[in-house]
Amino acid sequence: MIKDPEASREGPFPYDALAPAGVTPWTTHADMRDVSFELLARHLMTPVTQQAWDELRGVRRRLLVDLLLYDVDMEAELPLAAAEIDRELALKAAPQDPQQAAEQDPPPDSLPEATARLVADLVRFDV
Repeated sequence: MIKDPEASREGPFPYDALAPAGVTPWTTHADMRDVSFELLARHLMTPVTQQAWDELRGVRRRLLVDLLLYDVDMEAELPLAAAEIDRELALKAAPQDPQQAAEQDPPPDSLPEATARLVADLVRFDV
């Protein structure tokens, strides 16, 4: 799982704070409710781990945290990403005729960075 790099939050990410107790995004909700006992038994219950556990023990709050995680198959995605980077670099390195570059339209599936950020800012989830 990969955390959203654009997500800002105060303090450590809850799963990172509870990792010494064996908590992962795949921990069941029933097991999550019992994590406090594991934290106490290992002398890991601190204000930081208490806050992290509070965020993850409720279903609604845990869903908000899980919304910032992405399940990515790195072995499958890395070669595709490397090929895309190579393609982009080849396009930038290739000399183009100015008239040909003016006639060429951007691919229909790509959005300008400003538009993509605007869409991301407008999309909100009510909880």
